[in-house]
Amino acid sequence: MHSQSNTLVNGLLVYLLLFISGAERYHVSANKYLVIVFVVSLAAWYMFTDRKFSDKFLLYISVFAGMLFLLSLYTGGSLSLQSLIATNIKFMTAYLILRTVGENFVETYIRLLVFLAAVSLLGYLTDYLHLFDGLVYKLPSIGGKGYEGIFYVFRHIYHPYRNNSIFFEPGAYQGFLNAGLFLIVFANTNFTNKRKWTYIAILIAALITTASTTGFVIFLMLFSLFLYKGKLASFSQKAAAVGLAVAVAGIFAAQFQYVIVEKLSNYLNPSVTRQGWSAENRSFDAQTDLKIFKRHVFGLGFNEYQKEFNRLHGGGLIREGSSNGVTSIFANYGLPYALFIFISYYWALRKLLDDTPVASAAFFMFIMFLWGESYYQLAPISFAIIAAAFVHYRLSGTEQSNLGHESRI
Repeated sequence: MHSQSNTLVNGLLVYLLLFISGAERYHVSANKYLVIVFVVSLAAWYMFTDRKFSDKFLLYISVFAGMLFLLSLYTGGSLSLQSLIATNIKFMTAYLILRTVGENFVETYIRLLVFLAAVSLLGYLTDYLHLFDGLVYKLPSIGGKGYEGIFYVFRHIYHPYRNNSIFFEPGAYQGFLNAGLFLIVFANTNFTNKRKWTYIAILIAALITTASTTGFVIFLMLFSLFLYKGKLASFSQKAAAVGLAVAVAGIFAAQFQYVIVEKLSNYLNPSVTRQGWSAENRSFDAQTDLKIFKRHVFGLGFNEYQKEFNRLHGGGLIREGSSNGVTSIFANYGLPYALFIFISYYWALRKLLDDTPVASAAFFMFIMFLWGESYYQLAPISFAIIAAAFVHYRLSGTEQSNLGHESRI
């Protein structure tokens, strides 16, 4: 029988999973915290579990690592062994944390995220109104990009009027918020309905302050899925939710016009001068990736991909690669790996959710997240989706989840 770790350990491990999945302090550290978090998660797994691995997970991770190793050989080391090792450490860390936290993972994730969201709303308010400047500027600096960073990054240099929580940008933060909302609505938890609605209100408030185009689009998909499949609310409550959503959209009409309508227009109709910068550059990124993929169907590996991307993309800046986490997987890693990883994500979500429409919608929302955040194609939180399928039966349905027990799938 699996022995559950205590609440404090659960919270720490889930926080560490989020931390190495895009926290600004981790982002500027060149992966120096990755090994530390791996050792901590390994020690927690050793102390608080039955110390067993799923045989099927070990087989999967072997195939996963083998495909990347073959790509490294095929590209002559363009995909370095160092990056291959780091990627597998991220995957194993995600698995170890899921195995240790066990059946408490979903509720721990939601509680932690709500805590971070509440803190971020206060932090965002101090940023927006320039409150406590003297105190904030005495906090520890994060690579010259902001201050403190454990529970919130104050005065982020690149987006001082948007809510990023602990993450390197609001576009990353929105993914965690939408994931939390999805879990509240569709996962089995012991929360009362009153508490669920309180959590939902806090997460939505934080989501609005991110001003993330991708975040709003994903939320609209999630909201539509909630109206169609969600069991949290009655028909009259869903009708009231629609009315409230329309009212909020009306109140923030000017912001939504810029963040959603104008940015989507810039993305779909990019100009040569790229005056829309963020949206138009993202559009050119995807087009450049597709050009590279057509020339190198079996992948280039990171180093050669970066050279090819900068040669074809132009724009005057030397960049690490595309902002698009979907097209860059095809261009960087090639067709075999891209198909393998995307099929793995869909398979995992189907196993976890046991509902084809909900799993398909979740997969599409995850793809939308990757479409705007290439960093997350190799982030531990992304790998956790696949790892979770080897750890428990399902997140929703008639049976209770068994996160933490040896998988029988």
